Amino acid sequence: MSKRVKVDQLASAIMKELEEYKDFTEEAVDKGVSETADDAVKELRNAHPAGSGRYGSWDKKYNKGWTIKKTKRDKTATIHNATDYQLTHLLEKGHALKGGGRTKAFPHIAPVAEKCEDALVKNIKKWI
Repeated sequence: MSKRVKVDQLASAIMKELEEYKDFTEEAVDKGVSETADDAVKELRNAHPAGSGRYGSWDKKYNKGWTIKKTKRDKTATIHNATDYQLTHLLEKGHALKGGGRTKAFPHIAPVAEKCEDALVKNIKKWI
């Protein structure tokens, strides 16, 4: 929709339109980040179901511990394990054993992080 704007009001009209676009895109980014984070948490909770696996089961508490910490100020979402945060690195990378050798690594966070990079862009484009 075109509006007639006088020359002396052109700068303020442009600024108004840019502010509206900024608000619109901030909302789209916020929705895209939330949607991507929710999907990532669901995927992490199902990455290794409790009670399965050749090397025993992970505690159900570990799987249920994945949560999202959202910050409104800079529109970010941090996914972390609130119950067993100490295990995330040990399970992802493996660790040294007391008697020598190393345990097997269970990479379950890195694949989800890679998927989230592509999904975030797609989700933001969807909302815009």
